[in-house]
Amino acid sequence: MKNKKITLFLVLIALIILVLDRLSKVAALQGAHEKNYGLLFGLFASAEFRWLFVAVIIWVLCFFIYVLLLEEVHKNKLLLLGLLLMMTGLLGNLLDRILYGFVVDFISLGNLTTFNLSDVSITAGSLIVLGYIFLGKKIAKK
Repeated sequence: MKNKKITLFLVLIALIILVLDRLSKVAALQGAHEKNYGLLFGLFASAEFRWLFVAVIIWVLCFFIYVLLLEEVHKNKLLLLGLLLMMTGLLGNLLDRILYGFVVDFISLGNLTTFNLSDVSITAGSLIVLGYIFLGKKIAKK
């Protein structure tokens, strides 16, 4: 029972992040924001790729759903959190691409980059998953 409560709590965190992402992007559309038609750091920035990106993101989300159904994932709550964060970010940016035709970026690091809460979620989730892959098995053996 405790395991299910933790899983539900992690899903709730992901949903809260998705809601905050949507609200922040709606607010950003009223003020200063950048339209990102590309991928990471604006790579392949062209409105022509919109539906290709949508299709690829949907495929990746389907893969994540499959992975989340694996029993092994639910044994490690940190790995589960990482995957949920990645999915949340992908879903947030997917909704942008479908609704607006671009991703709304509004958090600026000067000349370096501009990003949004979904990007933070994807990055944090990726770091957690990579940490599990490269460090988690070593830690578990000790």
